Amino acid sequence: MIKRANLLLDKLLRNITNWVIRDKYKIVGFLFLTVLVVGLSFLPYLNLLFTKKLVVFVIFALLFAVFRLGWRVSLYFSIILFVLAFAFTLVGLIPLSQVLGDYIYGFLVLIAIEYFIVM
Repeated sequence: MIKRANLLLDKLLRNITNWVIRDKYKIVGFLFLTVLVVGLSFLPYLNLLFTKKLVVFVIFALLFAVFRLGWRVSLYFSIILFVLAFAFTLVGLIPLSQVLGDYIYGFLVLIAIEYFIVM
């Protein structure tokens, strides 16, 4: 049993290493764009446009754009966010569920743009 788990972990580590080597420029580009967006949110007068909620949304949108994830992955991510928002609503964290609802709306708009215009 332990030997099988070690083989699975070795295979997983090899796959992750191959992915990092293959997409190293995408990873560096994504990190650069993330630092750029976060840096813009701290500049005077631009921090009025780039609120924390918008920065998080832009970073997630950059993640989907840089790594070229399909609209289905974005839709699944939106569904997961919807379930989290529903759970937060049941617990009583209404402001957090409203923020997640804003993110869901933004992702659904991006999905519609990608599906109808790009396809």
